[in-house]
Amino acid sequence: MDGAQRFGTLVSTGMTRSQVDALPRVGGLRGLRLFAADDDDPRMVRIHAALDVAPRGAVLSGWAAGVVHGIPEDMLDGTWDGVVERPVELIVPMTLGQWQRRGVRLWRGPVATADTLPYRGAAITSGVRTAVDLARWSRFPPRALAMLDMSLRHGLTDRAELAAYLPLLKGYRGIALARDATPFISARAESPKESELRHYWLEAGLPPPLVNAEIYDPEGFLVGRVDLLEPESGYCAEFDGHWHQMWGRPEADARRAGRLTALNLTMDVFTRSDLGGDGSSTLLARLVDGQRRALARDRRHDAWHCPQHGL
Repeated sequence: MDGAQRFGTLVSTGMTRSQVDALPRVGGLRGLRLFAADDDDPRMVRIHAALDVAPRGAVLSGWAAGVVHGIPEDMLDGTWDGVVERPVELIVPMTLGQWQRRGVRLWRGPVATADTLPYRGAAITSGVRTAVDLARWSRFPPRALAMLDMSLRHGLTDRAELAAYLPLLKGYRGIALARDATPFISARAESPKESELRHYWLEAGLPPPLVNAEIYDPEGFLVGRVDLLEPESGYCAEFDGHWHQMWGRPEADARRAGRLTALNLTMDVFTRSDLGGDGSSTLLARLVDGQRRALARDRRHDAWHCPQHGL
């Protein structure tokens, strides 16, 4: 016996209540304890525990389905902010009565059989349905784009399948978020926040950027990969997550930015505090100003190349 176990099951094996109470709890799920060492992905421990207590007919969905489909922890860690855990999401029939459990979020609505796959004696949403649910439950356009980018990158769906599938969910809650984001998706985005920055870039009226373009110097050496690049102006925007403040990254990032700037690229760096909220208008203004500065450069000094895009 290992992994997440019900409180009653552990007591029935002869453990005392005080012994069971001393075991780690599984996320926010009451009545479950983590028994013995478990080397699994901690997200999976919570997901499997939620399935153990889920009502009959529930379909694993949302971020939890994304994890099972293979989205890694650095893309989808199962928390709201890196600390507070998100409840495991399940879709259940509309006819289900009052059912609540801490650590679980129920979405009531239909799920076609074709949209599900068997999983641990229950069901999980298919890759494309998971991608669309992640986007339509995002609430905000930048996050919806990020969820679709992430789904493409990790093979949950592709452009053709997504385009064919979206009309089937016409009228579903939040489907406009997924539909509006679809024309701008990219499988090259390497983080959700990078995708969100690209949303604001487009909202600012800048041309669609190259995503994670590789920049080479005149001697053919790779100088770096930039999150967003507008080739005409040579304007680059980078998102720096918290990991850019760790170890020796600030110094390494400064050296890299200096080399890119020396090639006559115009660089702007953004962080989590720049994205969304009341500061979005300031962010849009920074992006517009950055492109303006880049367009005003002396093009005779351009020394960068991007062979993957024929530049």
